[in-house]
Amino acid sequence: MAELALIRTAQGLVPATEADREVTQKWKLGQVVHGKFTRMRNAKFHGKFFSMLDLAWEYWEPVGGLVPRQEMRGILGLAKFFEAASGKPRQLSDAVAAYIAQLEAERAERFPAVDKSREAFREWVTIEAGHFHLVRTPDGVRKEAKSISWASMDDTAFEPLYRDVFNACWRLVLSAHFESEAAALSAADQIGSYA
Repeated sequence: MAELALIRTAQGLVPATEADREVTQKWKLGQVVHGKFTRMRNAKFHGKFFSMLDLAWEYWEPVGGLVPRQEMRGILGLAKFFEAASGKPRQLSDAVAAYIAQLEAERAERFPAVDKSREAFREWVTIEAGHFHLVRTPDGVRKEAKSISWASMDDTAFEPLYRDVFNACWRLVLSAHFESEAAALSAADQIGSYA
């Protein structure tokens, strides 16, 4: 079930953000959509938040391959542990690089095309910003992004989330493309209008 933000205009309800627009475009013309609607307490911050995410999304280029960063950290951590235990630094470097290349090749055969996902990006940035909880799955414990349901979030809860997510966007993506945080915020402001 998708959670959307809509803005009432003279033409009717329109998506508030690019992410909301992408969801509504998947609906067939004439399709009836049911939902519980709530007026948001701070639509301006909602718009600013998603404009900032949209900006980071546009500049983000997926790096790496099919070995996730968390798995890569585990592999490299284990190699460092064995190197420290043996007293021979960099001893396993070639073997680790070959193992990672093998994993990438095997996964590329199984998953030849991997899509860039706006929702997965939002979740990733939220987790990187420190707004997550741990869940136990059959594959082990993993981080899950906390809900950003604006209908139930007041300004006091929103402000630290907005600041932390912006800092994550700046650190992970935007700092490579803008000279200052103010320039990035200005560019994000130009993406959306905040009623």
